[in-house]
Amino acid sequence: MAEKGTVQSLDRAFDIMEQLCGARDGLPIHELTERTGLHKSTVHRMLSSMAARGYVRKDEESGRYRMTTKLYALSGQVVENLDLVQIARAPMEALSRQVHETVHLVVPEGTDIVYVHKVDVEQGAIRMFSRIGMRRPMYCTGVGKAMMACMSDEEVDRIWDSSDIQAYTPHTIVTRERLHDVLEAVRRRDCAFDNEENELGVRCIAAAIRDYTGKVCGALSISAPLMRMSDSYLAQLQPALLATRDRIARDMGWNG
Repeated sequence: MAEKGTVQSLDRAFDIMEQLCGARDGLPIHELTERTGLHKSTVHRMLSSMAARGYVRKDEESGRYRMTTKLYALSGQVVENLDLVQIARAPMEALSRQVHETVHLVVPEGTDIVYVHKVDVEQGAIRMFSRIGMRRPMYCTGVGKAMMACMSDEEVDRIWDSSDIQAYTPHTIVTRERLHDVLEAVRRRDCAFDNEENELGVRCIAAAIRDYTGKVCGALSISAPLMRMSDSYLAQLQPALLATRDRIARDMGWNG
């Protein structure tokens, strides 16, 4: 029975999923009905929704429902992200102490980036607006461009076409051609810049992180107010950023 304050439909869906996860050969609707105590029509409706989203499949010959590997894939993503944060935490703290600036870690999620860890500078310094869990479009952030530079042109175009392109500031990239030109420069430098494209008054330098598969699993950045983020200062920050990125990537199994 659902506890007070929970969402009944979610509880019912999880009851069904838990039963299916424990059934090697799958389960027919009538058995799911018996095990969960739910009405047959409710079970059928839940299974239809799960099947539509790829979490469940029906064996047409036996009529049994089975879980797919989609949950496994999702859990793998969660574990990888948690591992990345754990691995990156100490290097990020060391980098922040070294450069006396805010350091961010993000992961890709669809057409966006999500902030998963942040190391602020010492008390008294200007703090960045960013927060853990915050999402931003890939195309208008330094960390996003660093990751996109590791993708093929076709992948970049898919992200661009699926994004809600808008000018967050007067400096935001709003044409596909300009983005491709910038990504070519990122590939040559092995790092990307955010020149007030996402937030006025803030610049950053970012680098993508690969894991043991060679796939980009995240990106690292150093951010600071525009008033001290001159081009020469960005150049000074680059070696420390890339050294920290390489340390994290090695610990993630990247041998490139």
